[in-house]
Formats: sequence, structure tokens, C-alpha cells
Amino acid sequence: MEIVRVKTVSPYDVLIGNDLTAEAVSRVSRSCKKAVLLWDEAVYSGYVAELGNALEKDGKEVMAISLEGGENAKTIESYAKITKIICEFNLTRSDMIFGIGGGTVMDLAGFIASTYKRGVELVQMPTTLLAACDASVGGKTALNLGEEKNIIGSFYQPSMVVIDTRFIDALSDEVFSEGCAEIIKTGILGDASMIDMLEARPLLENRSDSVYLSQIIKRCIEIKAGIVQSDERDNGPRNILNLGHTLGHAIEAESNYKIHHGQAVAMGLVLITRISENKGIAETGMLGRLINILTSHGLEWRCPYNINVLAGHVERDKKVRGGNLTLIIPEKFGFCVFLKVKVSEIRKWLTE
Repeated sequence: MEIVRVKTVSPYDVLIGNDLTAEAVSRVSRSCKKAVLLWDEAVYSGYVAELGNALEKDGKEVMAISLEGGENAKTIESYAKITKIICEFNLTRSDMIFGIGGGTVMDLAGFIASTYKRGVELVQMPTTLLAACDASVGGKTALNLGEEKNIIGSFYQPSMVVIDTRFIDALSDEVFSEGCAEIIKTGILGDASMIDMLEARPLLENRSDSVYLSQIIKRCIEIKAGIVQSDERDNGPRNILNLGHTLGHAIEAESNYKIHHGQAVAMGLVLITRISENKGIAETGMLGRLINILTSHGLEWRCPYNINVLAGHVERDKKVRGGNLTLIIPEKFGFCVFLKVKVSEIRKWLTE
């Protein structure tokens, strides 16, 4: 088992390994008497039952609530319905919520934990590679409001994150590839050697090597934890994690979320790298290498939408501040720069 300590204001451990149920339960506070398991119905129910049984054996009263994952899970209606159930269960502030699923379920679980009685203990258990390398660390929670993604949210750190690779082993290649997009993004912004490793040994072809997979996940967590620790409330340096996401979110929105997050980020990475090369910022050949590595990880890199269409979404991005939007521009593998663009100039800047 690998452990990464995230040293935020409220520090916590990220456990990475295979078959971590017993270890996770052993770390649950003795003061916890009740536990709510909020889980994506697409997750193998046997693992959820195993966790519930282990918690009950440890003296906890357990309630399991299943829901359909995806962006529709993160609505105000879903939040209200589940919070009412938790209230009737009489969960107290010393008790615990487990978020078990992909990023959307973890966003919802985190928001509920952060607001119910002004905060209860939270354990995040990502079941997809994308969630393991992205949503599990950093303390961002969110709900959608209509077509506006993540427009309601809070910062709330979990008490523990458990990345059990048994869940990841069960993913389809398509869903596994989505997580690879986040890993590739992390390498671009913080570790060129990881890009070299992924070129030499694509994760999609070596996914059965649990040791290699755990090493890559651990490195992603270490990079993200280092960034989050320096800017927990997302006021500056942490913005670098948005690499590929500004255009990626625009692609998701334009597709009405038929293009999933990881795939949209892959397209966003290509678009922003192409812009960077055209402006003479990125080193020559970076775009070609990026396209090759995305292809070797089963990711489509061609965006189906005109950049003018995407610009409209970018102009309404929630990260716009004072009439400006900061874009993250790749300069070379392992290093990116910040570029502040006036909202009034975004369309022109993107379409040049």
C-alpha cells in the first residue's frame, strides 16, 4: 500500500493499493457511530456490501444510498432528497459520509458533507481512474445549476481518501482512458519524466500491472497535493490544475455532456497546445508528441466543434475575474505558464 499525506489546513492521508477495506475501516474514528455510504449504482455492489459489513462489524450503524452517477447526480433536487434521508437517519457531526463512485458522486458527497449540520466527516473512495487522480484530492465540492457546471460549491477537505485499485481494474477501456487524460495533463504541468514513462509504457496497454498503475497514481496525487497545499482556496497557483479544462468544460457543455469529462480534457489539451505552438510559446514538436500519447491511451483528440462556438462558453467561464480570464498555457512537458486574457478579447485570441 502507498500513502500520500496531503498537508492542507486539515491534513489527511490518501491510501493507494489493492483490497483496502479493512485498512480503511480501521482508520475510522471511534467517535463515529453511524455511516452513510453514498454510492454510484454502476459500482460493483459486492464491494459496497463488503465495506458496509466491515463497518457494522466494527460497531457502526450503516445506511447505503445508491444513485445514478453522471452530471445529473449533481442537482439541487438530488442534494435535497439525499440530505433529507440523511437527516432522518439522524447522522451527527461525529459520524461519517462515504462517497463511493466517480467524480460526480464524490462532488455531491463532498457538498453534502460540507453543508449538512455545517460539516460532517467525509471519506472519498474514487472508483474511476479519473476521480482517483482528480476529484479525490483538493477538497473541491460542487453542484450544477441547469447547464452551469459546478456553479455551486464549497471547499471541504476529506478525512481520508481510499483509492482501491480493485475498482479501477473493473473499468472498461473507454472509462479507463478518460482517467489517462487527467494523468497526461498532470505530467504536462508538473513532471516531464512521467510523460516519458507513459510514452514508453502506455497505461492502457499495461493496466494489469497494478504496481505500475499505483506508482503513476501516487505520482499524480503527490503533484496535485503539492499544488493544493500552496493554494488551498484556489486563489492563484492552484489555477494551473485547470490546464485543458477551460476549453474542455466548453466542449462538455456544447455536447450537452455527451462528451465525458476526461475525453473533453484530452481535446482541450490539444487545442490549448496548438494555440501555444502557433503563438511561439510551446516548444516545437510538443503538439505532435501530445497527439501520439493521447492516441496510445485510447483518447480522441479531434474536437468536433468550431473554436468560435467554444469561445462563447469560455467567455462565461466561472473563473472570469475582473473582466479577465487566466489561461494555462503549456510551454514544454513539465512546465506551463499563466496568461491573463481580457474577456473582451478571448474570442479573437482563441480564433487567431
